[in-house]
Amino acid sequence: MAKVAIIGAGVVGTASAYMLCKAGLDVTLIDRNPGPAQGASRANGAQLSYAYGDALASPSFLAHMPEILLKRDPAYRVRLQADPEFLIWGLRFLFNSLQSRFIANTRYLLQMAAETSDLLGDVLKEFDLSFDYQSSGKMILYSTAAACQATAGTRRLKQSMGIRQEVLDRSGATAIEPALAHYPDEIARVIYSEGDAAGRPDVFCTTFIERLRERYGLKTIFGEEVEKILSHAGRVSGLAFRSREPLACDLAVAASGCSTELLPWRDRLPGALWPVQGYSISAPATEKAMRVSITDLQRKIVFARLGNTIRAAGLADIGARPYHFNGERFESFRSAAVEAFGQSFAHSSNADLNAWSGVRPCTPSSRPLIRPGSLKGLYLNLGHGTLGWTLCLGSAKRLATVIKETK
Repeated sequence: MAKVAIIGAGVVGTASAYMLCKAGLDVTLIDRNPGPAQGASRANGAQLSYAYGDALASPSFLAHMPEILLKRDPAYRVRLQADPEFLIWGLRFLFNSLQSRFIANTRYLLQMAAETSDLLGDVLKEFDLSFDYQSSGKMILYSTAAACQATAGTRRLKQSMGIRQEVLDRSGATAIEPALAHYPDEIARVIYSEGDAAGRPDVFCTTFIERLRERYGLKTIFGEEVEKILSHAGRVSGLAFRSREPLACDLAVAASGCSTELLPWRDRLPGALWPVQGYSISAPATEKAMRVSITDLQRKIVFARLGNTIRAAGLADIGARPYHFNGERFESFRSAAVEAFGQSFAHSSNADLNAWSGVRPCTPSSRPLIRPGSLKGLYLNLGHGTLGWTLCLGSAKRLATVIKETK
């Protein structure tokens, strides 16, 4: 039985462990943090957006770029810098903003999201998992009818792929989700995707890993940092750690988000990945809290109901590396979230909010990197951007196929 080591225990690494365990491999899941899902999976937007796998690079984003660069858009920040890798990433992002590229990338992401939806159904039938999961649908709020109409082409693409979405007015949407009655601004149109869902990705990882230990004998190493991928005659032979004995393995999977420093130089393609920072709050739900997940396009903030908690997430700061928690940016986000749906969650003190910030590993196309590495036995499953939770199982399935075809 081939031994595989997966570096990174977020949703992508955990999903990869599941698919490779099912394929009959001897899997060890590794993370430098003391437990799983401590990076981008810890407190992200929590929405499983099967009907909204739109690529970030798009004609509309490109048209909006002057406002972003002039800091007139509160949700986005682009910090221009003379870093060759960032410049390459930026140029590739601009290329992927062409309409033809946006459509191709979005189709790819939607197909992978559909695979995750199907696979998650299989997982929930096979395992008893509790992670505040609910298939309650998702609404996208448009302040003008014209803004909604501008997305008609993308909706037709989704319709051709069998994705169901309804266009509602405010009264029709409020009949489904009463929390919209408290939204302070104009709502001209709402796109409602009944099949979308939400759940806690960090709790999913924790409980799923326990079940994989019991069912498949998954091994884990937490709190230990991998220092080097070992090789012999051009093939992976193991992993070296900073403070423990090396681990022998036949295959290694990099599912470590933005951390690519372990990869051989030939696999660190210039401009392939760039960190995009975001923020979230997780606050106690009130009696007026939403049940349906909501995306407020005006403020670029997503809201999800997770049991007795409301998770709000937003902002996309591109170019900051290394990143840090920016109090001014967080306050801008917090104020916007409270302004939009403050009646849905407690926010009288910072203790209520459970503030978090992290970085999402984004490719210029928004397509994850799922491919063999330059060493025989090395594989990449990286670059899921803002859709890691939505794409995790689909990308893991594709990784398992790549490994089967190449190992």
